[in-house]
Amino acid sequence: MGHLIFGAYPVFAKRAIAEVPKFSLLFLSTSATLLASLWVIRRKDSRPWTEILSLIFHSKALLVLVFFVIARSISNILAIDMTRATWVQLIYLLTPFMVAILGAMFFGEPTPRYTYRALMLSTFGAMLVLIVDWSDVFAGFSPKDVAGLALAAFSMTMLATYFQMIRRSRRREASSGMILFQQSLALALTYLILTVGAGEDWSRWGTASPSGLFYALGFIFGIQVLGNIMQISAVGGANPALITSVMPLRLLVTITLGWFLLNERLTTPWQWAGAIIVLMTVSGYLWLQSRDGFSTA
Repeated sequence: MGHLIFGAYPVFAKRAIAEVPKFSLLFLSTSATLLASLWVIRRKDSRPWTEILSLIFHSKALLVLVFFVIARSISNILAIDMTRATWVQLIYLLTPFMVAILGAMFFGEPTPRYTYRALMLSTFGAMLVLIVDWSDVFAGFSPKDVAGLALAAFSMTMLATYFQMIRRSRRREASSGMILFQQSLALALTYLILTVGAGEDWSRWGTASPSGLFYALGFIFGIQVLGNIMQISAVGGANPALITSVMPLRLLVTITLGWFLLNERLTTPWQWAGAIIVLMTVSGYLWLQSRDGFSTA
């Protein structure tokens, strides 16, 4: 359920920011997630609040996480705004490979088997999806699309780094609720500064269409709040390797919703073949890592 919900993230975000300011949307959504994180802490963490707050505001590992989650969040929404939601999710699906590569480069972890072969195959599949006309490979790209894809790649790298860092934070006894609280607080403050600094017109919320408000509220409460709670519950009740093995569900949801809500369609047989290659490669790679017991998965 968590993967299905987050698969709708880029589509709902793109549809919502067509009618409401993007930083105001993220400020409201991270504020709502902040309140949800307090509920999670109260429900799942038995430690006194003084100890919880001390760890949240004094743990260097958690403070480092804040930088990566802010960089990832801002670059992600900018990428969604600049190019197709389906393409952003496609780049995002390469995250497991980047996690493995960063683990080998900076943390001395063994590179899981099949990583580079799977990465090459997934990249090939992604190229099939991105290129509409092979007689002119750049025909379907505007400069804005190129910038959006670059931001999506940067966002994916920040997310992979975040995954590596969060594992080390969890080793220091920081619960999921505490991590979510700190990051939601940092993001809410960041987006408050950005929406004020950019001079966003909040009156657009009052003139948004009913469908625009539906997607905005769905993004805030359905994706950000419910999705994060689902993800925390999943991590607490199942093997993380098993959870990541079904990550390709996100791309399926994005393709489906993008088709109906944004008219972002895969129009050629090669594009469909590329999507299938990416889905099968990532699923197979993550399943093999789960079977082999690699913690990087």
